[in-house]
This record gives sequence, structure tokens and C-alpha cells, in this order.
Amino acid sequence: MIGYPEMRANFIVVKGTIYQLVDNFTLFYFRFMEQKQDSNFWIRTIGKTAYNVWCGLAFERVCFQHVEQIKKALGISGVISNVYSWIFRAQNADEQGVQIDMLIDREDGTINLCEIKYSDDKYKISKSYSDDLNRKVSVFKSKTHTRKAVFTVMITTKGLFDNAYARDVQGQVAMEEMFE
Repeated sequence: MIGYPEMRANFIVVKGTIYQLVDNFTLFYFRFMEQKQDSNFWIRTIGKTAYNVWCGLAFERVCFQHVEQIKKALGISGVISNVYSWIFRAQNADEQGVQIDMLIDREDGTINLCEIKYSDDKYKISKSYSDDLNRKVSVFKSKTHTRKAVFTVMITTKGLFDNAYARDVQGQVAMEEMFE
């Protein structure tokens, strides 16, 4: 798009305002179908980094399009809330930046810090990922100075693999719950 200051994969920035394309079919078409492809395109694409990244980003979009179903699955459908993403960019070498996929900022004094993970199987939380989740909560609380309770929620395609680290999150939602 000629004349726009910044163009990214699915959004443009014009004079500091972000305009985002959210139609899933159009995004898929521009990413995978518009290009001239040979008959072996899918065989060579599935399982590769570009495909996996696409699946993760597409799943995030689907989650944001199904916030009411996510809230219902968490048992908070009647609670007034705002939903957004949050990012903290490190200001110096002593800090670490964090990105949070979805926050459900509730009027009942609670925030659900939601991490969205696409996986072909149940998502397995490792010790290092559990530590990363705890760090995200800590940085979020520190930088926002929130006094609300912060609960970690995992939103996954197939649910969580049951291990000790899965028990550290306060809630989980599987994709099937978004389509009931």
C-alpha cells in the first residue's frame, strides 16, 4: 500500500493509528493462496516454521473473536470486563520485556492473564515456561501497579497435558469450549 508509513502482515499504521485486517479467510488467502504455488506446496509447508507461526496467530485471532465463549468457559460470563493485549518493552539491559496475549480485566477486582497456545496435541507446560508465566505476572503487576488479583489462564487447542506445572495455572479453556 503506497503512501502508508508502516505496513505489516495484517495491519497498517497511519499517523499513529493502527488499522488491522481481521477477516480470517482474506488473511489466509493473502498469506498462502495468492502466491503461485506448485502442486506440492502443502506437503512442503505443513509443519514448517511459517505454517506453525501462521497457526498460532490465526488461533489468537479466533480467541479474540470468541471472548464471550471464553468468559463462559471460565464461569465469568456475567462479569463486566475489558479485553486487550499488553506488552512491556524493556527500557534497559536490566529489564526483560513481556508480551501477554490476552487480558480479561474484570470489574470484580480480578484480571485473567491469558496465554494462547496452538498445538496439535495437549499443550505441555514445562518448568521453563511455568517460570516465564510467573515472570509475566510479576512484570505485569510491577509495571501496571494493579491492585487486582491476577489469575493465569491457558487457552489451548486441545487442553493441557496434566503435569505439576499445569496445576499452577488457575484456569484453562480448550478450543472446543469456544464452539459449544
